[in-house]
Amino acid sequence: MNPRFLLPAMLSLGLLATTALRGAGIKHDLLIIDEGLAQLLRVNENDPAKNWIVPTGHPQSRDLQLIGGGRVLVGHDAGYSEFDIATGKNLKDVAIYKGVTSARRLPNGHTLLAGAKLAGEQSVVVLEVDAANAIKSKTVFPGTYIRLIRETPQGTWLMMNDTMIREGDRSGKLLHEWTVPGFKHAWKAVRLANGHLLASGGYGAFFVELDATGAVVRKFAAKEDMPAAVKANFYATFQLLPNGHLVVANWQAHGPGHGASGVQLFELDEKAAIVWQWSEANIISSLQGVLVLDGLDTSKLHDERTGVMAPLSVQ
Repeated sequence: MNPRFLLPAMLSLGLLATTALRGAGIKHDLLIIDEGLAQLLRVNENDPAKNWIVPTGHPQSRDLQLIGGGRVLVGHDAGYSEFDIATGKNLKDVAIYKGVTSARRLPNGHTLLAGAKLAGEQSVVVLEVDAANAIKSKTVFPGTYIRLIRETPQGTWLMMNDTMIREGDRSGKLLHEWTVPGFKHAWKAVRLANGHLLASGGYGAFFVELDATGAVVRKFAAKEDMPAAVKANFYATFQLLPNGHLVVANWQAHGPGHGASGVQLFELDEKAAIVWQWSEANIISSLQGVLVLDGLDTSKLHDERTGVMAPLSVQ
């Protein structure tokens, strides 16, 4: 299906809504998953001619990763797809699974697929598959709920298991479990350069930073502390920027009809103040995934194993 390009005028409403927040002239180039309408968007505020919207082709698209060659990997319930960042064209679609919640391209060219009840198991499973979808390894963990998975500098995995963050290795050993009060369907965690963890709390609608022992270093952007107009509901995907700011997808609900609900993308500074936002009721329903392209080389594979998005050396 051909991409549907967004008219700059259509985006003007969203731009006007954020003018007051842009004293520093913040503008972003974004890839966005609209889970409510099962679509993928590119929104380039510096060059709206590059904007597009395309269907993801699958429900429950959750994960995003730059994989090089000008492509973005989109993980969905049945596997993953690869889209051309310049045009929005779907270049590859793997849809042979059920229950995938996270997809990550590895430096060796293989893909990690995390989910519940994959490959005949009845628990949390992480598969490593090659380009032909042959399973090269299967790691099984206890539990029946998982959302995003992220690799650490130590080569372990941070897994979001509803009320807790778990760290496991490729042998299936669980190294740590950090239960965080208020987590409900917690979404994503990354390990920071100082060894701390940064995580989004899902329906808890807050962010938390934990030290290596699991103690809370700070809790911020909690629902009760946010402006009512934001309608803090479910903090899903986030991206830590090099300047320490955090861009957040504030998901509202499943299905269509939620475009006017809350502020669905916003940026927090180091003091958890909102310094940028984007939400366009006319073209979205409920945003769940975000990837900030600013300054990134889309010809290279990237991940967040040190907290901030950075290129990886391909094997």
